[in-house]
Amino acid sequence: MYVALTRLIFLVIATVCGYWLGLRYDVTEPGIPDEPFSDPSWLFAGTAFLLASLFLVIEHNTNIISSKRILLGSIGLLVGLIAAALIASTFPGSEIARPICNIIFGYLGIILALKHSDRFNLSKLNFLLNPGHRIGEISIILDTNVIIDGRLKEMLPTGFLPGTLIIPEFVLEELQRLADSNDSQRRIRGKRGLANLDHLRSIERKFEIYDVDYEDIKDVDHKLIRLALDIGGKILTNDNNLKSIAILQGIEVLNINDLTNAMRPVAYVGETIRTEIVKVGKEANQGVGYLEDGTMVVVDDGADLVGQHCDLVVTSVLQTSAGRMIFSRPKRRVSEPVESSSGGNPRRSRSSRPEATGATSGRG
Repeated sequence: MYVALTRLIFLVIATVCGYWLGLRYDVTEPGIPDEPFSDPSWLFAGTAFLLASLFLVIEHNTNIISSKRILLGSIGLLVGLIAAALIASTFPGSEIARPICNIIFGYLGIILALKHSDRFNLSKLNFLLNPGHRIGEISIILDTNVIIDGRLKEMLPTGFLPGTLIIPEFVLEELQRLADSNDSQRRIRGKRGLANLDHLRSIERKFEIYDVDYEDIKDVDHKLIRLALDIGGKILTNDNNLKSIAILQGIEVLNINDLTNAMRPVAYVGETIRTEIVKVGKEANQGVGYLEDGTMVVVDDGADLVGQHCDLVVTSVLQTSAGRMIFSRPKRRVSEPVESSSGGNPRRSRSSRPEATGATSGRG
């Protein structure tokens, strides 16, 4: 809204200035009646209006050009003009050589710089492309999923995530679209993301809303990659697919899932852990429990212990893409064969005791 109003004011001011210049350079001879539209002030005003409109069109189209390309194009133009000046100096008697060389070599400088812009990495010049940042300051771009996830608001107060957190405008638009969606699940995710974002902005951290969009790119993930390449920033996400694509582009990615897996306590074979067996596993006579950090514990010979807190002996640990999985057995049952061999009579299982008690009370 404010940008459009500023453009309109600029157009009006440019037209008025053109009309004023026309009045100053009025060469109409006195005493000769003016023909309709022969007043040069109107010609100046119309020319100024057309030039201002052309300027606004060019300015509007720069929104889809990255700052990296604008900078490289400007450098290419400067190199081209320097080359044009050197070459034009070899034609001292020609007045037309200089403008022709400027046009040709200026054009070549811009085109060559834009065509080969992907070969240049301007991450070291981040302080030039982003004047508000201090030299060496880390820029961390937030993904939509990591905002919705919610774990970030617990991580920020700890101070383990330094740098400036950047929230692109297109990420905010995606959250708004999710919150306004007709699908209930998407609407819940969008509203949770907006609520988490409000909480994040209330924390005393340096946040920046980047008013940037890439209209030639439709996918938000690829927009994040483009932005990270332009400003030399890192991407914070929990999306493994985005992580893989960004790494191929040479972008450093911070994955919350990787951090969560790395911070989980390590369990060693033979170690004793204690947890509640909450459900029956997929295999026969298998129980399943979870540690406080969410690590799944598979308990062999633990199906009849569902609902109880048990001491478990770790038999093996499996690391998967989804996290760590621990396999174990109940501690007391690991020692059962030793106890039964020493007493001569094997000890009855815990599940058989209620039946024996019930039978005794029935006979009484």
